[in-house]
Amino acid sequence: MRVVLIAGGVEPIPPTGYGAIERILADYQTALVAAGHTVRVLNRVRHHRMRDEYPFALEVPRLLRGLEYDVLHAHTPVVANRLAWRGLPFVYTSHSRHWFYRDRWTHRWGYWLEKRAVRRARAVVALTERLARTMRATVPHTPPLPISVIPFGVDSARFSPAWGVRTGRRGLGVGVVLPFKRWEVAARALRGTGLQLRIAGPLPSSNYAETVRSAGDSVELLGEVDDATLRRLYAESDFLVHPSAVEVLSATVLQALASALPVLGGSPVEGVVDDGRTGWAIPDRNPGAFLSGLRARALELAGDDLVRKRMGEAARAVALERYGWPRVVEAHLAVYRSAMSV
Repeated sequence: MRVVLIAGGVEPIPPTGYGAIERILADYQTALVAAGHTVRVLNRVRHHRMRDEYPFALEVPRLLRGLEYDVLHAHTPVVANRLAWRGLPFVYTSHSRHWFYRDRWTHRWGYWLEKRAVRRARAVVALTERLARTMRATVPHTPPLPISVIPFGVDSARFSPAWGVRTGRRGLGVGVVLPFKRWEVAARALRGTGLQLRIAGPLPSSNYAETVRSAGDSVELLGEVDDATLRRLYAESDFLVHPSAVEVLSATVLQALASALPVLGGSPVEGVVDDGRTGWAIPDRNPGAFLSGLRARALELAGDDLVRKRMGEAARAVALERYGWPRVVEAHLAVYRSAMSV
């Protein structure tokens, strides 16, 4: 099958630094090619600004001229709506947190674009069942929207545990250091426990970074790290703390599972983390109860080597079975065939 994966024109693929969607697309391209398919990634980066998606989207129809393909697969809403406006059939995957989080006008604009893209797609891929339910509830459509629930994958050969150097005392967080990630809650939860919290990710706000540091007593903000360092951090840590208030499907969580790390998070990790087996999705409507829950579960893991090892091994098994790229590719191919037959 000949597939064109269309990115957003903001970051290169693969990304040279932080860029979750771009890394996912690079890995998905590799998995499709390994399965014997012809794949082209369409992307043109200008200034690494979010608004660069708009001029790139305008350019997409011209860039497609002369290309031979069976499926166009868009991953950003501006590009998807541009394809729809030009009458080009496409499959759409939404990666946007705007389905769940809209506290600014830019978020509400993004949400409007997401709904419009979903409504106009030939087929839709939702990364989680929770997202699929939200799409169906907020985008009325007759007949029902053609939504398939398919997560992206994780390379379990790239991420793996280093059992011999784990101490039981290291918590890891991975992601941009901004308030919606609720890192200060994780820092408070581990304060006074003797457990370390290391956070790897961009630091766009010095004020918020200081808030996180001062909330705990053993917090290290590492900033953005290279891929080798990130893999080492996963390998040598003992559990992942993922307190984010909003997420669709986090690559961080899947990488942690592949690295045999139990995951502690809130409602965004429901359905990804198996409670009591690979970690805990702790109720987070009440901030105090969420903080207490994170603290209690972290201490439970730190205090029992056997529990930590058992949960870590279960986490890695789930990464291999549920989120392996070959399985993800097969599920997408079924969607592509269905979209082509319409």
